[in-house]
Amino acid sequence: MTTTRRQAAHDSGEDIWGRVAKAGEDGLPPERAIGRNTRSQFERGKTWIRDVKCAAEKKSFVRYRGHYAVTLDPDKCTAYAAERLQSLYRQAVRIYKSSLKELPPESQELLTVTLLTKQLQSIFDAMDILKAAGFSPETAAAKAGATTSAKRSSASSRGRKT
Repeated sequence: MTTTRRQAAHDSGEDIWGRVAKAGEDGLPPERAIGRNTRSQFERGKTWIRDVKCAAEKKSFVRYRGHYAVTLDPDKCTAYAAERLQSLYRQAVRIYKSSLKELPPESQELLTVTLLTKQLQSIFDAMDILKAAGFSPETAAAKAGATTSAKRSSASSRGRKT
């Protein structure tokens, strides 16, 4: 009986990278980016790309408006990052609600439960600006910039003698 060797993530990743990079800034829809890879090979290849290839090539690999692209376009990169952070935020909420929130009071006092609850709360706190901006990086940056400018200008005006 013969067995087929499972294709290495590196091989799938190189195949996907080559195809998507060749497409340029427009990128490729998933059905074209996948090539001859199986769905599983495609997923493993994308993971390898994000873990290894992006750093080696000093380029980003993103999904933007339904297309995979190899890019250095900050708009595409920030849109992708914001989308992924929103997904991570939803996962953190789901983890909290489905595993820790409903524990009885005596369990809530356990050190492990307290630690995990605080870690999840840290994630929620860190995402406050993005969440308030509807996970729009542009809106969040504008709000953060306005807050920073207001803080800077008031501190600067107090320190100046006119």
